[in-house]
Amino acid sequence: MRNRTFTSVVLSSLLVLCGCHEPGDTGAGLGTSLGTPLVEPTPPTTQSASANTPNWAADATVVSVAPGSTPACGWGTSLGAARSGVDWRITVTADAISLDEDVRNGPTDDLPYSGHLDAAQFAASYKSGSDYADYVCQFREATLTGRFTSDSTFDAVETLVWGRPGTETTVIRHWNGSRL
Repeated sequence: MRNRTFTSVVLSSLLVLCGCHEPGDTGAGLGTSLGTPLVEPTPPTTQSASANTPNWAADATVVSVAPGSTPACGWGTSLGAARSGVDWRITVTADAISLDEDVRNGPTDDLPYSGHLDAAQFAASYKSGSDYADYVCQFREATLTGRFTSDSTFDAVETLVWGRPGTETTVIRHWNGSRL
């Protein structure tokens, strides 16, 4: 009896491992009973071993500047200023989204947004710690809203705020990005 059970397990395992060959099956992948290959599902977006590896690139143009007594600093703070080829790391998990702007400059000079994804629309934000004003060139807060398109691009509006309430400077940038 033990020998018969062992033989059944071995034969069943071989059938599972080897699969069945059907007429018209090239052996290049799994086939259905009609001989057509199954479509492999796309794996979900995941972080790579290096969290600062970009998977999108985007171009920005400053469309508005509302100066306060706290000066803005860094790139893209003058009306009409533009920057192209900025690396982003965008990760989606269910309805949550993280968008890390200028990812190669992390962990100190990137801008890690987190937020919500509703179909193709996203809304994300970044808030500094309460000691933001103690540091040179530290954003108080920032928001990013936009949408993904079917051709693997995104269009977004970013609002950046420097300084304490009442003295803040606000800069608005328009972004266009594409998947790498």
